[in-house]
Amino acid sequence: MLAAAIDSGLKDELVLGDPQSPRYVLWGGRLRPVPAGPADLPFFDLLSIFGKLRAGFGAMGLRPAAPGREESVKEFVTRNLGQEVFERLIEPFCSGVYAGDPSKLSMKAAFGKVWKLEEIGGSIIGGTFKMIQDKKNNPPPPRDERLPKPKGQTVGSFKKGLITLPNAIAAQLGDKVKVNWKLTTIKKTDVGYTLTYETPEGTKTVNARSLVLTVPAYVAKEILRPLSEGAAEALSQFYYPPVCAATISYPLSALREDRLTDGKLFGFGQLHPRTQGVQTLGTIYSSSLFPNRAPEDRVLLLNYIGGAQFTQITEKSDEEIVKTVDKDLRTMLLKPDAPAPQMHGVRTWPTAIPQFTIGHLDHLESAKGALKNANCEGLFLGGNYVVGVALGRCVEGAYESAQAIAQYVSQIPAKTGSS
Repeated sequence: MLAAAIDSGLKDELVLGDPQSPRYVLWGGRLRPVPAGPADLPFFDLLSIFGKLRAGFGAMGLRPAAPGREESVKEFVTRNLGQEVFERLIEPFCSGVYAGDPSKLSMKAAFGKVWKLEEIGGSIIGGTFKMIQDKKNNPPPPRDERLPKPKGQTVGSFKKGLITLPNAIAAQLGDKVKVNWKLTTIKKTDVGYTLTYETPEGTKTVNARSLVLTVPAYVAKEILRPLSEGAAEALSQFYYPPVCAATISYPLSALREDRLTDGKLFGFGQLHPRTQGVQTLGTIYSSSLFPNRAPEDRVLLLNYIGGAQFTQITEKSDEEIVKTVDKDLRTMLLKPDAPAPQMHGVRTWPTAIPQFTIGHLDHLESAKGALKNANCEGLFLGGNYVVGVALGRCVEGAYESAQAIAQYVSQIPAKTGSS
């Protein structure tokens, strides 16, 4: 992400959150801080003493053996770290990141880095030590000196919001970017592909040696069906539940005194396990994370609601959604007599986040294999269902796709044009 920002000329526009900003999880009617590092583990009250001991012994390898099949997130975490860690940390995290059901999400596909620790080291701690040793023996390339150095793990944005990044990329590329062009067909040719678009200026065709599809799987399947029925069938297996983002604000005086630090709301945000009686998945403290997001006497809150376990969100009006979010916030963040929120934006995506469920990686490989069998060399699949749902991972995936495409086209002659 930092490289993308610098490459786009946005170094001076970057804003980074405070790495010390706490994250909270709702449990037992209270917002409890999540440990920021190993030093916090003995003191935080989100887990009981038994839960901490169970997690520690499990992480060292004193837990049931792996079942020899693909595990769900719930199965993996419960087996390795115990029920408390799953219910109070991982389940709300899954809801916040994937808006998903952890009993269906694949540990290998959704959280591959953690899954791999047990795979390479026999336990989570064993794998961590092995990974550290491997990194010492095979150090990564030196850090790009152009990049800023955050003081710790944090989040970032831009002074005028995330829209700054695509706008800057578009400005650099100029008329190479075509908007309002709808791809209708892809035809394989001897030297690549012929793409047909519906545009504001009429039908256009483009001949290309290579292409990458970063549209959602449910869009790609229809475009690719004439080329490969097998690829289309594999891509149809991916599920995208609905998610709504509701941005609202309150006067600072509406917040409970115990939620304030030196008179301000301090923190990254909060996550809500499904067992705690609220429907909102989580809330980000937007005005606490980045400067100039709200006046000094107000707080701006970005709330997510919906997901795989609350698909009825598509049936709710904007007013009903805000009412639900407001009701939830009054149980944990707001004073009982807080005024009604000011609504700044409500957006529901009927098909929002691809679910990395059990079998996800197999379906993805089936799609790629079917394209290969159909002789569709130079056609690459990209996007969040391929590389991961986080924005940072999507950007990393884009750099990886660019390298793969550059390598491919460098090996074939240039015989393309457009009309």
